[in-house]
Amino acid sequence: MQEPKLFINDIIESNPLGGFQKLVMLLCALVIIFDGFDVLAIAYAAPALSAEFNIAKGQLGLVFSAGLIGMMIGALVLGPLGDKYGRRQAVIASVVIFGVFSVLTGYITSYHELILLRFLTGLGLGGAMPNATALMTEYVAGKMRNIAVAVIFLGMPIGAITGGLLAAHIIPAYGWSSIFFWGGWMPLLLVPVLFFWLPESPRFLTAQNKDNDALLRRIARKIARNQTIPPSAVFIHPAEEAQQHSPIKALFMPGYARDTLLLWAAFFLNLMVAYFLYSWIPTLLVGSGYALGQASTTVILLNIGGAISPFASAWMMRRWGSRPVIVGYFLLGALSMMLLGKLSASLAMLQVMAFFAGFFIVGGQISLNALASYIYPTAIRSTGMGWAFGIGRSGSIIGPVLAGTLIAMALGLDVYFMVFGAVCVLTATATLFIRRHEKPVETEDQ
Repeated sequence: MQEPKLFINDIIESNPLGGFQKLVMLLCALVIIFDGFDVLAIAYAAPALSAEFNIAKGQLGLVFSAGLIGMMIGALVLGPLGDKYGRRQAVIASVVIFGVFSVLTGYITSYHELILLRFLTGLGLGGAMPNATALMTEYVAGKMRNIAVAVIFLGMPIGAITGGLLAAHIIPAYGWSSIFFWGGWMPLLLVPVLFFWLPESPRFLTAQNKDNDALLRRIARKIARNQTIPPSAVFIHPAEEAQQHSPIKALFMPGYARDTLLLWAAFFLNLMVAYFLYSWIPTLLVGSGYALGQASTTVILLNIGGAISPFASAWMMRRWGSRPVIVGYFLLGALSMMLLGKLSASLAMLQVMAFFAGFFIVGGQISLNALASYIYPTAIRSTGMGWAFGIGRSGSIIGPVLAGTLIAMALGLDVYFMVFGAVCVLTATATLFIRRHEKPVETEDQ
């Protein structure tokens, strides 16, 4: 009797989101939560570190950028490794790296040690995000992709908000090192959970020319709870054009080169703005006479806006497609940035505009993440996302350094935010010309 042949994609697309997939989503979200916590730990600790080690504001830009350079290299290296060895292994390795080096940051005794350990922490932070995103999106149906990305990237602002609330209490009581100890031990405690319960991506497994049907049958049975998967079933391993090229070269296959370059430009420009906000808002507001607690609350509101936004954009993209939604987000982000600088004399208005900046800029980045997972096929998805994040990280390095240069010139808050608002307009332009935008769901169903 001939063994039944199955497509894992058909099983995923034809079944509702079940408990097994929700567990994968939760574990990926936890990785992103700890990623978000560790990324911003340095921003919350910066005022105390500056005081203890006599670090000038201009030198802080180098500290912020050291971590971001690590994140860039981590994304560029660990993204392709996720396509070669599996998303699961790349996620776990990334969490171990950023957990260990975050703990070690709590023991630094000099400015140069701080720069080195932020760089090493960044390697893990950079690798976690593209691989966790690729893993999660490969467990859900296409119609659920944007919601899944919104849910797991809710972890980024949750981590940042938790860090802000925690920092406001533990740094005054226990010193700056406490925020790094929390940021390191929490992900390290998650590693055994990931090892035992985080599964490999079934779409990745079918993209491999290996005898892994037994593992695919186990995964398929957990996804298709009301469908019988025969013990003798085998899975079709579709050959993708991308598999004929090296993962990085495949990003420039016919029809992909333009979208790859424009996606890189959008990531570069938007992360330049986002990390200006993340890295400098606490220091700028404290320098303008606001209390650290008020500055931390402003960052929390920025992240609340970013947390709410992806759910709104996911609904809008199902209705109107990704192009008008994402482009509109970045244009409104530009307006929010300009108003944030103009209205900074009023704490209430500053915090309102910080919320909207988070909604459109941080939320817009999460929509770009979802678009990146849509653009690339399974064989190069981690590479495509990893390189987009990696190129984007170079923008996140330049953003804080550019801000440090502007601040050293003492041009004023309104000028700083006006400059980065103009960058948002460029982001909108790059996004506009990407070809492979998601279509409205209604259009696809017709």
